[in-house]
Amino acid sequence: MQTDTWREMVGKVSAICVTGEFKRLQRQLEELYRRAGVSQPAVQAYQDALLSILAQDEESGAVLTAH
Repeated sequence: MQTDTWREMVGKVSAICVTGEFKRLQRQLEELYRRAGVSQPAVQAYQDALLSILAQDEESGAVLTAH
């Protein structure tokens, strides 16, 4: 990947990870995963929350940018 593509991707992920929506979803998923006995619940919750919001962003056509 080119440097600009990496910067764009990192900017998008960073913009998502600082939102309240992401943090709430991550906490909720982590609690559910802990109760269910999922291995590494914090890591799994982080990944799933990020993928969920990225998919939602893609569906809505919204473009998040880092400032």
